[in-house]
Amino acid sequence: MKIRWLILVLVIVALAGCRGGFLHRPKALPAAGVKLSPEQVVSQLKARQGQLTSFAARGRVTLVSPEQNATGTAILKGKLPETLRVDLKDPLGRSVLSFYTDGQQVEILFPRENKLLTGPATPTNLAAFIPAGVKLPQALRLMVGDLPLSQGKPARLNQESDMYVLEWQTPDGSLQERLWVSAGLVQPVKDEWYGPGGQLIFSAELSDYDKVAIDRPAHIKLATTKPQVELLLTYKDFTPNATLTPADLAVPKPPGVVVQRLQP
Repeated sequence: MKIRWLILVLVIVALAGCRGGFLHRPKALPAAGVKLSPEQVVSQLKARQGQLTSFAARGRVTLVSPEQNATGTAILKGKLPETLRVDLKDPLGRSVLSFYTDGQQVEILFPRENKLLTGPATPTNLAAFIPAGVKLPQALRLMVGDLPLSQGKPARLNQESDMYVLEWQTPDGSLQERLWVSAGLVQPVKDEWYGPGGQLIFSAELSDYDKVAIDRPAHIKLATTKPQVELLLTYKDFTPNATLTPADLAVPKPPGVVVQRLQP
């Protein structure tokens, strides 16, 4: 059985129509007129991100695709780099779908049908929630604003108005990642990830920083090219480094649940 974005479309369509902050710390801004080097920009990004290892969030998830536009409420819990649980809720707060992966296995529970789908964490099975073309560790980092995705020193830095634009390259010299960073607050606002031949795989836009957590975006828009899908996350609450037990991340197994295997 192949699990694609259709699962998320169908579930969120059923939810369509339903509708703790942190103290702000002073921000150390660059002196006016001083241009940072690529190394300085990356260093400040990493310093602002801190050492985030887990998160818990609550808000809305919106799907925009050629097949359907829909929105609903969601609770997300994750441990970086590859563990994620997502619960989609109806207007009364009842679970409609639970998605879980640890990078090795995928579990998808439909409580109303008392059906559990389980199988390996292949791109096809992960596509029940993670857009095709986005790797699981990339998705979790995008959800918390942990950018850049690339390692090492940027190959190039340009300044466009009030933005730094950093670029990373693959060993053959083709573009791998392009990141826009606000020059004043040094926060990532847009990211693009490229594949072989310079083909754009996905892009992400991040905004509403400091609204729910210091230096974390409250709004993330992730857009893929093949298929053309937009996933929007709008957080109402966000807890960095949340204490999560195995029970917090595990998908419940109701009595008499029917288990079906997902194809590898």
